[in-house]
Amino acid sequence: MGNSRVEWSRTSRALIMAAWAAAGLTIAVAPAGAATMQADTPPTSSMPAAQPAATSALDQGIAAFEAGKETEAVALLTPLAEKGDAEAQTYLGWIYEEPPVTIEPASGQGAPPRFVHDNVKARAWYEKAVAQGQAHAMNNLGSLYFLGRGVPQDPAKGLALFKRAATNGDLQAQKNLAAIYSLGIGTLKDPEEAARWGAEAAQQGDQHALFYLSTRYEVGDGVPKDAVAAYILLNLSHKTSPEAAALRARLEQRLSADERQSAQAMAADWHAGTPLPLPLQAHGLLHPVAH
Repeated sequence: MGNSRVEWSRTSRALIMAAWAAAGLTIAVAPAGAATMQADTPPTSSMPAAQPAATSALDQGIAAFEAGKETEAVALLTPLAEKGDAEAQTYLGWIYEEPPVTIEPASGQGAPPRFVHDNVKARAWYEKAVAQGQAHAMNNLGSLYFLGRGVPQDPAKGLALFKRAATNGDLQAQKNLAAIYSLGIGTLKDPEEAARWGAEAAQQGDQHALFYLSTRYEVGDGVPKDAVAAYILLNLSHKTSPEAAALRARLEQRLSADERQSAQAMAADWHAGTPLPLPLQAHGLLHPVAH
């Protein structure tokens, strides 16, 4: 999944920033200094990284999108989307969605025209993909409703779409739900639900989700308090930030040398997509989500 960013609405940005910070998830800063979130992201490219050249219209459209050639990407993807290709529809939704930073039109003779973004068109393409069960389109459409971008703001509908996407395995939706439930943005605060969705994202190997879940086990917020589980998850996250270093120092003070060694061994043997390697007593409320 890409790390592209989407700007949150002016009225809710401060609260959402607090939720993401509390959840230990990424807060990015756009070039112009505007705070942005990774709540809404482009689809994952289906084109293998080692492929020397795009061979289909879909691959060519994706390649144009990834190269920043929006007009070319739209020209390639629109015929496919009109024929019902859900991946092309999801890409078009993302391309049409308004970017986090307003870029001034190019000036001077020969300057290429600026691509015109339109959240209403973005919503329409997302809806077509959602109707076909495309999970990431559910997440991105949920973001539009949650924040009122191109549609009347409807946090409840946005939350329902996030849940549909997350239940179908969409990583970004799982992270969104962990953040939203951490502080109760648009819904009641629910540490257990936040931890449950954080665990779903962590099981996919996401660095930020693994670190978030580690912080929850340290203090027992939504999960049993368990320093060994926190230490395992911290090692799995491979985070090197000052916050991660401070957490590591606190946990290593609480754990014996044998506990640290055992936790490191459990982390070393784990592979993303398999159950998290936690002590039995640490699983607590982390019931699997039905997919």
